[in-house]
Amino acid sequence: MESTAPATLQEGTLVFDGFRAPSIEALITEKKIDGSWGNPLQIVGGVSIGRVNCEINFPDDTRLSERHALLSNRDGKLFLEDFGSLSGTFIKQRQDTELVPGDIFLLGQDLFRFTTQSLEDAEKSNPGQGTMLWTSAPKLHPGPVSAKLEHIRVTGEVIEEFQLENSETTLGRTNADLVFKDDHYMSGTHARIVAQPGRFILQDLRSRNGVYRLVRNEIELEAGDEFFLGEHVFRVEIKRLS
Repeated sequence: MESTAPATLQEGTLVFDGFRAPSIEALITEKKIDGSWGNPLQIVGGVSIGRVNCEINFPDDTRLSERHALLSNRDGKLFLEDFGSLSGTFIKQRQDTELVPGDIFLLGQDLFRFTTQSLEDAEKSNPGQGTMLWTSAPKLHPGPVSAKLEHIRVTGEVIEEFQLENSETTLGRTNADLVFKDDHYMSGTHARIVAQPGRFILQDLRSRNGVYRLVRNEIELEAGDEFFLGEHVFRVEIKRLS
């Protein structure tokens, strides 16, 4: 009997028919007030979230901008982008992450902004000083001379500033280097900033509510990620279809 199998299969080599991005089923599930999770919503194409004129609307949430953020299911990936909203969009940190100047993160109900000062800026701030003297062992790696943490309001207004001069700085409600006793959503020892040569690392110390970072650019979401905007927290589910 003559075989009907394609010639390519008989020869063991398949014919290349172009690059195909894997497709996914992307869903988000909203967290309820009691801590349970609601029904999943499927994300197909681009889905905007906001107060009005969006695919997903929350008209009673005054913390949301009219068009607040966008979820995009494309090229086999799920992306999250903020539309320049007033209160921002935040994603829960799942692993230790390097801080970049201008990064904003949330612990409990308190917002913080990380800033640095380069060697060049430090010299400009001390005009006429000539050659600077060592006050400690010289730094052999390039990096910021100093860094500070700004405790800020949602508007960006600075409430207070903290210099990050130690190798480690902990933040929390009761047992930390920087204490915020009135924030009952913050764990006793909530997070830590670790200074390394040329960089600073933000760590979540197994806090109850986690560390949330402001979305500055479009980011790719992964299965299990959590993000919030306005008064709504969502969890991401991603299933690979091909």
